[in-house]
Amino acid sequence: MAETPFDEKASADEGFSAFSYDSGLDVAVDLAAGHADHPPVSAEDSRRMRAKLDWHLLPLLFCMYTVQFIDKSTLNYTAVLGIIKDANLTIDDFNTLGSAFYIGYLVFQYPQNLALQYFPVGKWMTINLFLWALFLGLHCVCHSFSSLFALRFFLGAAEGCTTAGLMLITSMFYTRVEIGERIGWTFQCNGFATIIGGFLAFGAAHVAPTSKPNQWQALYLITCLLTLVVCVLFALAMPDNPTTARFLSEEEKILVVRRVQDNQNGIETKKWKKNQFVECLKDYKTWMWFFWCAIANLQNGLGTESARVIKLFGFTTLQTTLLNIPSGVTQIISITLGCYMLRRFPNGRAWIHNIFFIPSILAAFIQVFLPYSNKIGHLTAIYISNMGGSTSFVMMLSWVTSATAGHTKKLATNGIFLIGYALGQTLCTQFWKAQYEPKFVVPWTICLASYAADIAIVTALWFLLRAENARRDALAAEKGGNAAANDFGYLRTVDANRREVKVKVEKGFLDLTDRQNLAFRYVL
Repeated sequence: MAETPFDEKASADEGFSAFSYDSGLDVAVDLAAGHADHPPVSAEDSRRMRAKLDWHLLPLLFCMYTVQFIDKSTLNYTAVLGIIKDANLTIDDFNTLGSAFYIGYLVFQYPQNLALQYFPVGKWMTINLFLWALFLGLHCVCHSFSSLFALRFFLGAAEGCTTAGLMLITSMFYTRVEIGERIGWTFQCNGFATIIGGFLAFGAAHVAPTSKPNQWQALYLITCLLTLVVCVLFALAMPDNPTTARFLSEEEKILVVRRVQDNQNGIETKKWKKNQFVECLKDYKTWMWFFWCAIANLQNGLGTESARVIKLFGFTTLQTTLLNIPSGVTQIISITLGCYMLRRFPNGRAWIHNIFFIPSILAAFIQVFLPYSNKIGHLTAIYISNMGGSTSFVMMLSWVTSATAGHTKKLATNGIFLIGYALGQTLCTQFWKAQYEPKFVVPWTICLASYAADIAIVTALWFLLRAENARRDALAAEKGGNAAANDFGYLRTVDANRREVKVKVEKGFLDLTDRQNLAFRYVL
């Protein structure tokens, strides 16, 4: 058998036949222990638990994602509401403020992921919601580039836990296919946020420019209050993991844990493990995801610049605030379609990603080659361009979340992936310079190049992981078993008589990485 970068020695029976609590096991191991030989959760029970989880978790995640997208996009709307004039900003200053958010996001991304491992997830996210509401409100008293830069930096630092927290929460409560759908539905809230933000900006534009607060300050105050409301909801209702969910009975907690055991990546472990961190750094998947994310987010400068780009077509301020709204509708439609395709083709993430980049490629070609006099054509292309990035990002988030095991490794991988996100977002606004107005050929050409690079990375990763799955199937067949033949380990504990016993438990709850656990299969 050819050598591979995957570690097989940890999969020998004597390598991990029994584990003790002090080895840093999953928080749900006690719920899982003793149920390894039970029949699978019935379809009816699974549907019932999925519905209950959805009713309790998704409204909170939807609210969080809606306000966080409105919050970080508020700068986009204030470009036409007077902040550039009031704060004496140049176009380059305004672009740099767009980058400042992601510089904070970048600097604090790995500390945020460490905090998600050490602290209760729901409570940590609640603290960050409060902080970013505070930073939003403080924008109203800023009248210089330096003060706005500082607040945008800290706003990015606080919001750095949002996507990492979403990835972690969905992986705790849902199966692999469900993870992709729930992440997709949550990301649809970016589209709703674009629509809501457009209407909020439209309302703020009716405030008299000379009033106190003025137009852009009123918009920041509204978003601050909305975020505080969501913060209170999180504090009251968001659980840290299935074992602490107050809305679940003890029997239901066991069902939730057993539902996700086929994920083979457990629930949560509070002990940081150096070997898993090192494995993450050596894993080629980590860096392919990192480069994908950094390159993909070079396309996202339009998120900050769209109001400015649309106004250059000759529209008024009021018209511009409303003309941002169809971009949100496009995102909602495309993500809905992508999630439907993922349900039909559970191992189709890579190809769904590639297919949805086709409209974005066509839109970029339109922007580069269509005469600028055709304003309606250019405006339509802006809307079409939103189809690719949003859906493709959802597919990759669900892939990263589902294709990594070992809690420290998972959080480290998530962190590196999101560092790539922040790096791309930091750079992307720097391409939309005044010298490229009004057609912005250079930024749209960069978008085209990034689409091609991302498609190549995703296709290569699909082939590599498919080959690894086939190799693991062949190893299982050689041992006379099947892919699930070596799915179990044993937990060393004591019984009521203080005698040491070994309790059979799924390996996914022993906090093994995807390389150590050869029963793990990579979603594609």
